[in-house]
Amino acid sequence: MDDDVKKVAGILAMAPFTADEGLAVMGMIRRVLICFFCAVAPLPVFSASELTFDYSAKPATLVLGGVNRFASNSSSGFHLRYFDGKDLTDTLLSDIATTGDEITVSHPNGLPRFTFRIDSFANHLAIHLIDVQGIGTDRNWGLSLELRANADVGHFPLNGMADSTGRDWPYGISDQIDLNWPYLWAARGDGTRGSFVLYDGILAGEELDATLTEIWSTQNAAGHMVRPAGQTTWTTNDVLAWVAQYEAKFASLSTVSVAPGNEQELYEMTDTYVIPSGAKRVYMFSTIWRGEYHLDYLGMADVNTNVFPNGKADLIAYGSYLATNGPPPFGAHLQLKSLSPGIGQWDPRFVSSSFVDPRIATWGTGRLEDAVNSSATTLRLRPDPGVTVPLRGSNPHVGGRMEYQYCRVGPANNAELIKVGKFTRTDDEVWMLEDCSRGYGATDPKSHSASSEMAGYHLANDMFIPALDLGETNSISEEICDEYADFLDDVNVGHIHHDGAAQMQLTPWHDRDIFDYIYSRVDHPTTSSRVGESTAANFEQLFSGVRDNKSLDYNDVRIGLRLHDEGNSHIETSTSMLDLHFDALDGIMNNSRRPSFAAGKSGGALTMDILNHYGMTGEAFQLFKDWIELAPVFDDADASYVSGFMSADGNHWKGEDVLVLGTNGTGGYIFTPHRVMGRTSGEDEFIHIDQEWGAVPRFQDIPAGTTMQLYNPYAAQTPQVVVRVEEGSPALEDPLITINGTGTLDVSGDIQPGEYMKYEGGSTVRVYDGNWNFGRTLSATATSFTVNSGNNDVTTDKGSGSNTPDLRVQYITLGDVYVLESNNNL
Repeated sequence: MDDDVKKVAGILAMAPFTADEGLAVMGMIRRVLICFFCAVAPLPVFSASELTFDYSAKPATLVLGGVNRFASNSSSGFHLRYFDGKDLTDTLLSDIATTGDEITVSHPNGLPRFTFRIDSFANHLAIHLIDVQGIGTDRNWGLSLELRANADVGHFPLNGMADSTGRDWPYGISDQIDLNWPYLWAARGDGTRGSFVLYDGILAGEELDATLTEIWSTQNAAGHMVRPAGQTTWTTNDVLAWVAQYEAKFASLSTVSVAPGNEQELYEMTDTYVIPSGAKRVYMFSTIWRGEYHLDYLGMADVNTNVFPNGKADLIAYGSYLATNGPPPFGAHLQLKSLSPGIGQWDPRFVSSSFVDPRIATWGTGRLEDAVNSSATTLRLRPDPGVTVPLRGSNPHVGGRMEYQYCRVGPANNAELIKVGKFTRTDDEVWMLEDCSRGYGATDPKSHSASSEMAGYHLANDMFIPALDLGETNSISEEICDEYADFLDDVNVGHIHHDGAAQMQLTPWHDRDIFDYIYSRVDHPTTSSRVGESTAANFEQLFSGVRDNKSLDYNDVRIGLRLHDEGNSHIETSTSMLDLHFDALDGIMNNSRRPSFAAGKSGGALTMDILNHYGMTGEAFQLFKDWIELAPVFDDADASYVSGFMSADGNHWKGEDVLVLGTNGTGGYIFTPHRVMGRTSGEDEFIHIDQEWGAVPRFQDIPAGTTMQLYNPYAAQTPQVVVRVEEGSPALEDPLITINGTGTLDVSGDIQPGEYMKYEGGSTVRVYDGNWNFGRTLSATATSFTVNSGNNDVTTDKGSGSNTPDLRVQYITLGDVYVLESNNNL
């Protein structure tokens, strides 16, 4: 541009000029003017954040932090959907009126009509549905706002009345956003109907954290998000300080899962495995720490006196012991599994021989039509207007496993619970309740007069459900949740586990409201989980330093010990070290970096029986410690190497090789591929993961004397051999293994049913019992005992005796050693 300006100025100074010179000057002037207006009139400048709509109710701009993220699309806009049980009608709403920060969109017929408020902030937007007209109680309507962006946009529902599609918790980031209001027929207790925040999804690092801090502080001030207890203010500085503490506390997590039978065992496990490993978390199942899984007689904060003789005081002392002796600066903490808040059928605080707390949630009320004695099994109920039987599965908006056939008869202070065998004549004014079991739960059978009040109850996870009455006077939900939150604070719980939440929902927003409330009553940093994900209250997990922490992933790098006959039918054997290595790598492939030392079952915990009777406990514990050191710095190059050996298999991974983690002569970590050779027929399954029981090894079940053609993908070598004699089979006498007709391994001695024989080279084999406890060595003579690269004929036989035992065999070859890049990060 500068050169053109100089040329124009020079030519003008020489005027007059010829026609050709004039054309040249005009071209130069045009270029100068274009550049000038580009400089002084850039693209439109937007306010910090805004969402606007055109005259037809279609989005016109989506500005987040001063950047327009809107991409025009014919489907963008408000979609009103109605499902009549057979057909789905989708109407794009086109009538819109705007008043200040509120917009109203409506059906072409005028109704239904929806009013939104859009709050704009420097770096985010909040969208609130504040009024609904023309829906009534009809649950077949749903409303969506479809937004198409030119880059990723973060979208986060502020309550359980709304959800967004394409949401990858905890991030909720997509360039195709559908904001959904599926429950137009209702509002939460505080009158809210569903809200979202939107922010620029491509932000990272400090920019992302600044935006999330703005969201959390402003939306908390507006009453739309909760904050931790004990925070007198919630400024941006408060948020950043809290998140920094959270990030530090939960960096490089590792877990030991324990199931002690008493207090002595608990501290023995802790001092032997938890403290020496540097693990940061101790997991206990609810039957261990509380004494019940489903609440029956106990409450959410009761403690098992078999393990903690003085109850809660001893659990508090154990939590303090972990905090003091665990890795600095935060020590270790507890994860105590628990079901979502409920009420036991025999909990004396809420149910007794003649009392049933009236605050327990009901599905309907009515009156007893006729007087009954204490043994009658048929009762007649006159329901109140509008009451219907909530038949299981007929209402998708409540927990799918709720049972409804429980009723209270009589006033709360003279009540009896009954279990109804069947409801009949429910279309009449008076229902028949037949085949009733009287005096259910802690209550006693009683006689009741006509017109006695009745109420129907849900039962989920074998528990009654507290009414969702947060914010009301004498709230039962607050009473139960307050007690539980105080307990979590007192005993150093670092992870809140809400199990069975989907079954406890009275409304679609039930669990979100409960989890938010509990979070707001806990005064220290905690992670959380329900099946498959964290709870939304843990907004910390969206921050850059937390969301990049793979040790917070739902999956784990599991070292799971299983004794013989404690699995199911296809993996009834005890875990081998190969199984443990493969299980751990499945966690790596599932993007986890949280090592876990546990029992070989999903959610299983280590007992003293497992630790004392599993023969490879020491080797397994060393593997756990190795992964504690390695997982936090596991390099992407090493992850790529692992992925070359494994392929997806549902939610898990499978492969033909096990990468055995070890160390080389200089102490660096290495992987050595171990191939359990498969038959060339292809009939042998890959090593894979059972969802409940962990690694399922590759092996061949054969009778002695069988010849198999096995494939070795690696160089010619002496194979490792594992032979197990099946239980109920005769002993394998003097095992004799032949390779390709010439190479032999000749063993002197017998392998008894249930025992393993393992050969790793040299002149002996080692014999183990069914739980890999070493028993004895037997002499072995190897003669040209080598497999070729490629196909090999391998015969497994007895050297003497007339019996033909059934065997489970593995022939293993090793690939080239791989030195981990992660060594450079240690």
